Amino acid sequence: MFEDEEYYLAVRDNFLRDVRLAQTGVDNTLKDLGALSVSRVLDVGCGIGQELFPLAAQKGAYGVGIDLSTLGLRMGREFYAAHLPEARVEFISAGAESLPFASESFDLIHCGLALPYMRNTQAIAEMARVLRPGGIFLLRIHHARYYFQRLWQGLSSGQLLPVIHGGRVLTAGTLYHLTRRQPRSKILNETYQTRWLLKRELNKHGLAIEREQTNTNQITPAFVIRKK
Repeated sequence: MFEDEEYYLAVRDNFLRDVRLAQTGVDNTLKDLGALSVSRVLDVGCGIGQELFPLAAQKGAYGVGIDLSTLGLRMGREFYAAHLPEARVEFISAGAESLPFASESFDLIHCGLALPYMRNTQAIAEMARVLRPGGIFLLRIHHARYYFQRLWQGLSSGQLLPVIHGGRVLTAGTLYHLTRRQPRSKILNETYQTRWLLKRELNKHGLAIEREQTNTNQITPAFVIRKK
C-alpha cells in the first residue's frame, strides 16, 4: 500500500505540473484521432485520470475512468474536483473484463500499459463491445523488449527481483504466443504483447490497427486501432 501511495502521489504531482503548464499531450492526442468526433471517452486502467484531460477537460467531452485501485480512483476524484472542476468526468471501480456500460457507448477508448495485467481475450472483447463503429481505441502495450530490458538491468546490477519479474513475464508471454492461451496462475499473471498477437485478438472483434501513435517506441509501442 505504501508503494502504491508513493506512486500515485508522484503521478498526481506530475499531472498537476502538466496541467499548470498545459503540457498534457493534447496535441499528440488530437493528431492520433484525426477527424474523429469525440463526445464520450473511456480510459481503462485510468490511474488518477491524467489521460482523460485532453478531451474531457480541454475539449468538453464526457470522460469515464475505470480502475481497480481504490486509492487511484479517490485521488482522481479529488484532483479533478480541486483543479479541474468544470471537467465532466466520472471514476468507477471496474475491471476491463466486465465493463458496466452499454454496447457502443464510447467514441474513444484509451488503455495505456494496463493490458499486461488483464485477461487479454476478455478485456479486448469488452472494449470492442463498448466502442462504437468507426470509433478509435488507443492502446499502449509492454513488448517483450521491455521485460528483456528489466531482466538485463537486474543481471547487470546484481538485483534479483527484476530478474525474477522479467523471467516470469517472458515465460508467460511466450506460452501465450505459442499456445494461444494466456497463463493466469499466481506466478504467471502478467504477459507481454506483440503486434502479431494483438492483430489476432483484435480481428476477432472487428478491430484493426491503422498505424502507430505519435508518441510510440519499441519498448512500449502504442497503436491507433479502429472499430469497423
